[in-house]
Amino acid sequence: MKSFSLLIALLLIRSPVFSQDKLLLMNGAEVLCNITDEASTVIIFETTKKNGKVKKREVHKSDVFSYTLENNAELILYVQDSLFGDIYTEDQMLMYMAGQYDGRNNFKALPTAVVGFVICGAAAALGGDGLLTAIGPPMIYTIFQLAPKIHIREKYMTNKNYKYNELYAAGFEPPARSRKMLAALSGGYAGSAAALILYYIVK
Repeated sequence: MKSFSLLIALLLIRSPVFSQDKLLLMNGAEVLCNITDEASTVIIFETTKKNGKVKKREVHKSDVFSYTLENNAELILYVQDSLFGDIYTEDQMLMYMAGQYDGRNNFKALPTAVVGFVICGAAAALGGDGLLTAIGPPMIYTIFQLAPKIHIREKYMTNKNYKYNELYAAGFEPPARSRKMLAALSGGYAGSAAALILYYIVK
């Protein structure tokens, strides 16, 4: 699938309800906006922040599944093309994108971080002031997160009809896995750091 730039993360800022147009991005996010111009490769639009400030932005068309102008039908830009990795039909891609959106926004990785904090903190405490016992366990714990299956719970789904859908699950897994590994790494190193600080305070 196409990779997304840092710009795409910024596009998640939603406009107020009076915005008239809509962009549906390839990562599953909807952006309510005012589309002001369209070039051969990009769409230029404006979003309004909560403080009323209007921001002008642009997004490459390859990162847009479709867009809808006020009182007009949806115009789909996505084209199935296996040469570029777009192997799904339009309906299949919509289901995949729904999984991406929920995996990125609804998946909860806090338990992974808490377990990492406890395990890596204990390992660092047992190792005293040894750097290997402080640095190694968080890295190992994070690598282990590549193996367990990602469990998609109903509370993560914006639509319960996605349950048991393989395309939805395929879209859900990559962003959820990334969140899980980031939580493992941050929780593990936080535990190691806390144990080392406690060790030196006690010492």
